[in-house]
Amino acid sequence: MTKYKFGDVVLVIFYQTDGSRKQRPALVVLDIGDDDITLAPITTTERKSKGDYKIKNWEQSGLLLSSWVRLAKISCLSKNDIHKKLGTFSREDKKAVVSVWRKLYKF
Repeated sequence: MTKYKFGDVVLVIFYQTDGSRKQRPALVVLDIGDDDITLAPITTTERKSKGDYKIKNWEQSGLLLSSWVRLAKISCLSKNDIHKKLGTFSREDKKAVVSVWRKLYKF
């Protein structure tokens, strides 16, 4: 099974609240090496809540458009739902995500 690292961006199938499926990019938050992976969804819809971060170097991340990562919307999914790896967050974006995460979860 493929091992992913924090900061990798993957294309994955997310299940919507209505039961439908939607393929979208996601940030790898945690992969401990088993069959599951923890991801934060990425959207092109502008988001401004305290759990959202606008990706500065989105092109390097393999994204096609300016995007936001939704750190308050993390999911644990099967790695079988991952279609492919798109890219990796820049060092600057990874540091910013950690900063937002710390503020959001107060640690």
